[in-house]
Amino acid sequence: MEILEFGQAADKDWWLDQIGKSDWKAGKYLYGLLADKSFYKHCGMKSSLFLLTEGRELISFCTLAEQDEVLDSGLSPWIGFVYTFPRYRGKRRIGKLIERAYATAKKEEYRSIYVSTDQKGLYENFGFTFMQEMKNRWSESTLIYKKNIETPDYGGILGREVSGTIDRPLGSPHPRHPEMIYPVNYGYVDGVIAGDGAEQDVYLLGEDKPVPRFTGKVIAVLHRLNDVEDKWIVSPDGRTYGAEEIARAIEFQEQYFIGELYMEPVSCQDGGR
Repeated sequence: MEILEFGQAADKDWWLDQIGKSDWKAGKYLYGLLADKSFYKHCGMKSSLFLLTEGRELISFCTLAEQDEVLDSGLSPWIGFVYTFPRYRGKRRIGKLIERAYATAKKEEYRSIYVSTDQKGLYENFGFTFMQEMKNRWSESTLIYKKNIETPDYGGILGREVSGTIDRPLGSPHPRHPEMIYPVNYGYVDGVIAGDGAEQDVYLLGEDKPVPRFTGKVIAVLHRLNDVEDKWIVSPDGRTYGAEEIARAIEFQEQYFIGELYMEPVSCQDGGR
């Protein structure tokens, strides 16, 4: 899968046509804004439209806009026009676009992002919390959800030598989802308690066979934006890996979450897995 920004896409006409195939009234409206080139006038000049694609297939799309259906609220930016095509639903694919929108808002130094919706219980899955009920431009009630933009400090973790136990070795099935096979060794750091109250989980890279225990260096931290725990990425020989290389190694599980990757030197890398 790949995320494209519509304004920078090489084949805008193709992707515009795919957006027009959505079975959603708001999707048709977005198509009209793009077709008559009024998208930026409507949403703000710094707004973006993100497309989750696979080859020439459009899976999902959403916007990160300066303004949304709630006028003169003083709130910005907004995630909007959130849509996944029916055959791709049920796998939280839109989370990858929310992840990209979050990273974009963070780069632009916003402190929060917002969603206006009539759906309860959806955006909580992506780390948003209900803020208040407001009126939209049509004087209808809408639910406003907010997610604060975080900058955690992992200075005391990155580069740390740790030891622990591998309880889900390479090649083993997930205990609750047996169709998921671990392509890397996965375990925990002995004696270190994570945000979920259990011992700190780790992905162990650099081993091509199952191992019962590990000792190594924390080379990255995957900060989940919609969960209470982080994942540490450990290298047994201290070898470093690029952000994309790490993302590919842990995609099998992290594709169902949204997050951002922190590496040495302390910096935020786009988690877009």
